Amino acid sequence: MMDEYPRRRDPRKIVLALVVVVAIVVAAFAFFATPKPKIYVYTYDSLLMWGDNPDTIDDVVFGPFEQQYGVDIEIVRLNTDASGIVSRLVAEAENPIADVVIGIDNILILQEQARQVLTPYTPSNLDLVSSELVNILDPDHYLTPFDYGVVALIYERNLINETTNPELGNLTFADLAQPALASSLVIENPRLSSPGLAFFLSEVAVYHSILSQDWRDWWYQVRDKIDVQEGWSEAWSKWSEDPTRNIMVSYGTDPAYSAYYSGTAPHTAIALFHYNDADYAWLQVEGIGLVKNGPHPDIAKAFIDYCLTDAVQSHIALNQWMFPAASSTTLPDAYQYAVHPDDVAPLNTLLDRSLIQANLTDWLDQYDAIMTG
Repeated sequence: MMDEYPRRRDPRKIVLALVVVVAIVVAAFAFFATPKPKIYVYTYDSLLMWGDNPDTIDDVVFGPFEQQYGVDIEIVRLNTDASGIVSRLVAEAENPIADVVIGIDNILILQEQARQVLTPYTPSNLDLVSSELVNILDPDHYLTPFDYGVVALIYERNLINETTNPELGNLTFADLAQPALASSLVIENPRLSSPGLAFFLSEVAVYHSILSQDWRDWWYQVRDKIDVQEGWSEAWSKWSEDPTRNIMVSYGTDPAYSAYYSGTAPHTAIALFHYNDADYAWLQVEGIGLVKNGPHPDIAKAFIDYCLTDAVQSHIALNQWMFPAASSTTLPDAYQYAVHPDDVAPLNTLLDRSLIQANLTDWLDQYDAIMTG
């Protein structure tokens, strides 16, 4: 009968077992309750948003890094352009929130305000990017190239073309100042928009270094005819909705975008500036940089390195519609319609970096006085 009753357990073993169970539960709770480090990346609102799957692109592109490093990557798309991002970083400089910034370009980095909120960093895999691109962006390594492309004029071929306007094939600023073309032109405000600033400096470069004329004259000629929008998105809306505005300051990859989504030859075409038997355009290089005194500098550096790999660079062409900075990245077929930066003479080389740095504020003040006069 005694065998019908359960044996008593040794209380010492029961206590030990409970201790072990509690320890496991506490450890598990601590593991799951401890939040992952969160890395904040400041950028503009359209970063990687022009592809087939904008809702999932961040997970696809940055998810592998999160898994490898056990962190969360928060891509903070600010409703502003690169200048506004710099202003945000300046406002937070005493207590930075962001670790990394994407989108400051080779013009904006010349301004002291931008350099003050960044820390120079040379990625371990910088050899993935051409030294020429690095030097055009920032030889001091406050920024590392992320993508690049040319800023140029686009037009809708069924509304205006080289048959109706032969000058589009070999365009000069004098052509663009003629009433018919000037009244068709939409540009972005150079104080608020990076392509707008690139176009402004394109005009200064041509008049200063090719024509040896006063750059202000052209703006006096067109100020009452051109349409100046706040930024690229606003300019695109105006260009696409207003049948009287057929020419716009945009990017040399726009025909590739048109061909990719239409499945046919592109509806848009590019007009390059033509002087001395050469085609010219402004080369814009957008960078990724380390925020000064950011909360997680070591992980931020690893993230910058990661952004140069194919895991990120392979997604730039069809989601950012710029050329990937990494030289070996394969381009999609649609890019046969894009203007490759290697095929144009960069207007950047006509204005020395130190000349822009010393005069840009004054040039923009003069521009404002002309346009509001």
